[in-house]
Amino acid sequence: MKKIVALCFAVALAASANAGCWWSWWVGDDKADQALRGCQLGIAAECKDMSGAQVALLWNRLEKLHAGAQVAIGYCNAKKIQNGCQAGFVNVADSASLQIGLLNFNKTGFLPFFPFFNFDKHMFGGGEK
Repeated sequence: MKKIVALCFAVALAASANAGCWWSWWVGDDKADQALRGCQLGIAAECKDMSGAQVALLWNRLEKLHAGAQVAIGYCNAKKIQNGCQAGFVNVADSASLQIGLLNFNKTGFLPFFPFFNFDKHMFGGGEK
């Protein structure tokens, strides 16, 4: 699990070269409604639209991740992850490419709920998205 999380984080950092980095102590700051290209680190992180890595200790929340990773020791929540992964203890998404964690909820996954991992059923060419 640690190697997979490290790999997701490394890919996200490589994709976000020449980009910004935010530090978030907690959600509700003035950057929560902004778009970010880069990385967001913190205890609890929130962002509207991003490409890159969102890494937090407790939980993450975002509307749309274009490419990159969302990583938390606790809880990850996203509306849509186009090209990227979500790694946390509990992962929740309306649409996510790949989820790795103990509990994974994905409305477009090969199953709506699956423990340990879940991926989008269209990820391997299983039809139109």
